[in-house]
Amino acid sequence: MTVIRDLSNIRQMHNSALTVGTFDGVHLGHQTILDLVKRNARERDLLSTVVTFDPHPKKVVGKDKGWDVRILTTTDEKIAVLKTLGIDQVVVIPFSLEFARLSSREFVETILLDKLQVKAMVVGYDHQFGRNREGGFDELQMLGEELGFSVEQVAQFVKDKTPISSTIIRQFLSEGKISEANNLMGRQYEITGTVVHGEKRGGQIGFPTANVQPLDTDKVLPAKGVYAIDATVGTQQYKGMMNIGVRPTFDIDSLTLEAHLFNFNDSLYEKQVTIHFKAFVRAEQKFSGIEALREQLEKDKNFCEKL
Repeated sequence: MTVIRDLSNIRQMHNSALTVGTFDGVHLGHQTILDLVKRNARERDLLSTVVTFDPHPKKVVGKDKGWDVRILTTTDEKIAVLKTLGIDQVVVIPFSLEFARLSSREFVETILLDKLQVKAMVVGYDHQFGRNREGGFDELQMLGEELGFSVEQVAQFVKDKTPISSTIIRQFLSEGKISEANNLMGRQYEITGTVVHGEKRGGQIGFPTANVQPLDTDKVLPAKGVYAIDATVGTQQYKGMMNIGVRPTFDIDSLTLEAHLFNFNDSLYEKQVTIHFKAFVRAEQKFSGIEALREQLEKDKNFCEKL
């Protein structure tokens, strides 16, 4: 898969079947769009192409409005997922206020047509684009007829009677509904971070933990509580459990992400670890003392080992 991060580097290229969007989460709804893009590419000998943006457009246009933008996938995570899905190329457009001022026609003509040679375009049911999100499906159809490319629209995807959207997945995560979020994403939600020094309280009670500091502070954090996880360290993966919270038993009020990995005895300090959330175990709670906490952690571990 080719990744293009600078439009000025694009020379005359093979005609493309493409889609455009933030694709935060690259969830099952997004994947229905991508499947149609790939089908068009196969049938018409085109390059399957995803055009996306970095940073998230709302971070740029909402900066002066105080918007709190939380994301499901970083750009690198998004690219990695798109690669596994078999997309030929990803074009990452640096999103700026200047870029946001492009009209819908200017965007189509100067980028999709002139740069990417679009011949087939697929969009979602709610796709809008161009300055102030002025363009929609009707305008795309008009431009396609005028400029020589086809346009298809994909209806909203529903799974288990739940409409799939990045907003709904964020809501599930904020409520600790990991299984529901994973079901709509089509894979486990993950956070990558660096292990930093903590207060070493876990080791004192027989459950040493890695204090994980997310690489991207805009990533959605699941609700406070204990989770069953898999953790990737280098090329190895370990079962484990993670607590997200403020450690009320020790009267600490700073939010931390602490992972205890099973059958792992090496040092993790300064290493990167990717946490894959599997299931919600229980809400965070305050215990009467260290012994009561230790007993509960043993129960949590036994539960997580079975998953």
